[in-house]
Amino acid sequence: MKKNSRSRPDLCWENRERDLAKVKRYHKFKVMFYRTDLLIHSKRVLKILESLLPEATRCYSELNSNFSLLISKFHDDYEMVSKRGDVPLQFKLLMAEKGDKNEILALKQEEIEAINIISKLYKNRSIRGYKYKDLLMRAVLKDCIEAQLHSFADKIDGYCEAIHEVLAGNLGFLEPVINYPTKTFSNLPKSFPLIERLFDNRERDNLFNFPVVDLKYYFEDGTKGAFLHTPESIFSKKTDISHYEFWKKITLTMPNGIDLLTKQKEFHKKTQT
Repeated sequence: MKKNSRSRPDLCWENRERDLAKVKRYHKFKVMFYRTDLLIHSKRVLKILESLLPEATRCYSELNSNFSLLISKFHDDYEMVSKRGDVPLQFKLLMAEKGDKNEILALKQEEIEAINIISKLYKNRSIRGYKYKDLLMRAVLKDCIEAQLHSFADKIDGYCEAIHEVLAGNLGFLEPVINYPTKTFSNLPKSFPLIERLFDNRERDNLFNFPVVDLKYYFEDGTKGAFLHTPESIFSKKTDISHYEFWKKITLTMPNGIDLLTKQKEFHKKTQT
């Protein structure tokens, strides 16, 4: 029988963060100027979630903040053994648009199988009274308020990563920049039904409000346009995209945050002339 690469006997709990850093974000996109990995992503999502919790706990007194934070911290661990790795939201939306229920079901089953694999590799451990496997299952199934709040934070990070790429001139990320507001954030109570009260007052100026943003404004001739990010532009070039500005501030609080925002890691191949 052919060895299943997903078994990953090399993985161990002590090296978890090192192994997370090996799994790249948006890996189906050939070029991502400021490519991140699952470790960076999970840490940033955790910080976004922490910012959401005060308002969320006011709306839902029963919300368990620690549980939500643990779901967020470990939510992508199973992707270290999944044969598909990190599957961008855009590809999941495409499956839904095609009405390919078999493909959607297959993906869900693969995610659950990967959770079983990594849980066994990590000795079915418990973390602060919660079973590690249950934390991952909640993240995939999104069947409680804690998991849906995490999922909302997760989507904010994915959306802002894509905006960051487009504003640097990587137009391959236009699709996610368009899809997030039109397909995920356009009807928040439908996308996140278990935390719908957080979206009741759409006029509030906070992270639960997603105003329509026209990116054409940022591509006008003159001082605006798509330019590679620099430390100077990060601090001086402001947009009207509140979530993106919040996301930049969050990133700057992380170790080497300015490098995450400005150090280009990948490049488009030059065409022959």
